[in-house]
Amino acid sequence: MNKQEFRRYMAAARDRLRTEEAEPRNRSIINRLTTQEAYEGTSLLLTYVSFRSEADTMDLIRTALDVGKRVAVPVCVPDGKLLLPCEIHSLDELVPGTWGIPEPPEHLRKGIRTEEIDLAVVPGLAFDRHFNRLGYGGGYYDRFLPQLREDAVKIGICYDFQLVDRLPADPFDIPMDGIVTESGVLWRA
Repeated sequence: MNKQEFRRYMAAARDRLRTEEAEPRNRSIINRLTTQEAYEGTSLLLTYVSFRSEADTMDLIRTALDVGKRVAVPVCVPDGKLLLPCEIHSLDELVPGTWGIPEPPEHLRKGIRTEEIDLAVVPGLAFDRHFNRLGYGGGYYDRFLPQLREDAVKIGICYDFQLVDRLPADPFDIPMDGIVTESGVLWRA
């Protein structure tokens, strides 16, 4: 299966997950993530804001803010296919932005330097056991992730069925440092 076929297959599988099935899975993913040393030692967390049937990050954002962590979310800039990390202080600051993805409106955007990011929680349609990520095909994260500090931790979160043995990967694909699902955590050696 090529990347496009895999994207369609995984998006359809994820979309079939009913809310009552997704909610306990999401809680488990966030509980596993927030007990990891990489999270506990984080001062500034960058996380995607969940959209449609993605593994939900709203509780992650809320929890991080409640314990005093700084939180940034990506703003998609279609011109140049760039991600702009912007700090938020509340979920109330988010409104539908590019493609309907929640992001801070322009008048509330407080850009941050990528060097400040300790942990990046990255979305994906699928991840594999070699820490490859299958994104949505726009290349936003492929351009953004190399800008992070070398010691910044990149974690993909997904449902168990989105973790596969092997994905098609290109040389420019950036591997994750860890992957968290509802039933476990994998760390790259």
